[in-house]
Amino acid sequence: MALISSQPNRSARLVALAVGIPCFLVLAVLMAMPFMAGDETTLRVDGPVPTQPGAERGGVRFSGTVHQWSVAGSLVIDAEQQAQLFFQLRGPDGNPPRQAMRVPITFVMPGHDISLSQTAEPTDRDSYALAAPLPMSGAWQMRMTFSDVTGVLAFDVRD
Repeated sequence: MALISSQPNRSARLVALAVGIPCFLVLAVLMAMPFMAGDETTLRVDGPVPTQPGAERGGVRFSGTVHQWSVAGSLVIDAEQQAQLFFQLRGPDGNPPRQAMRVPITFVMPGHDISLSQTAEPTDRDSYALAAPLPMSGAWQMRMTFSDVTGVLAFDVRD
């Protein structure tokens, strides 16, 4: 009789393990996600900026979310290969920053030892601008940082 009564106990333990282990793993992953979150996010290219006076080498319109900030703007390249960056910031509540912020911007040319760092300054309550000389044509990245999270935008400088 001891063999018969141990069979339901063993089945109950197997069912508990089959349900418990996946639940534990899901909880562990959910709790670890904030610590695994990347410190970089890719900014989305919304479309090209056509060549025109002041944007002789074209450019891109972009948007995305970096840390808590919603970012939307444009990056154009003029005839002298000067990058002109303009963007707006909105917080999670849809409002502009409560106080003026300085936004660190770095232009990097992957595969080369070229990196230029500057700070975008506010031009209005929610608008920022920056001009930076880019010494070469080719593929570049713009990196803007907010609270240890960096938004990355890939773009090309045409000849």
